[in-house]
Amino acid sequence: MNHPTSAPVLQKPIRVGFIDDHTLFRESVKSILNDEPDIDVVGDCAGRSDGLAMIVRKKPDILIQDINLGSIDGLTMMPEIKAIAPKLKCLILTGLMEEHHILRAIRSGADGYLLKDCAMPALIEAIRKLAEGRTMWDPLLIARLAGKNPKLSEKPEPGGIKSLTAAESKIAHLIAEGLTNREIGKHLHLAEKTIRNRISLMMNKLQVTRRAKIAALYTRDSDTIR
Repeated sequence: MNHPTSAPVLQKPIRVGFIDDHTLFRESVKSILNDEPDIDVVGDCAGRSDGLAMIVRKKPDILIQDINLGSIDGLTMMPEIKAIAPKLKCLILTGLMEEHHILRAIRSGADGYLLKDCAMPALIEAIRKLAEGRTMWDPLLIARLAGKNPKLSEKPEPGGIKSLTAAESKIAHLIAEGLTNREIGKHLHLAEKTIRNRISLMMNKLQVTRRAKIAALYTRDSDTIR
């Protein structure tokens, strides 16, 4: 069954690789994704060795991957994946929603995290966002994680997001929306380099090392700063 969505006009289809050890699920998702004119599933497999070989051979732009791959923990593959394909965007698609799995995904370098019970349009949107250089973290999971884990930002400065200036809070909001540095710059009428420098200062102020943690902190604290 095709799920019509608004597909952007791209010069070439987004090349997607898919690693999941549930064959029926993998085949079903692959069939639906291939119905999208701007998405091409170039390879799929069930485990680590075949997955790494597929990445080298097929050179996907986006990798969709489960955490549970039989006896293999998919997140332990992330350093290998990033080593052989540094520009590859990795989307975790799993049934696991425990906070330690989400934290591990963030720390391992994943670019997105969705639950397997998400609607198909959400998965398609995530693929397109990652192809544009954005990230895609399930907002409900990130909100829940931030609320349960005040140490998400490692050693946050007292005040958290509230310690940011008004201009920095705007940038944090746009990061939480998934915008790239370039898009944030256009939105705020600032140079991309300026945005990059400000985000670096924000990370230093909040004592975090990843944009995803700024997004999580903003999601947790945004109600108190509006």
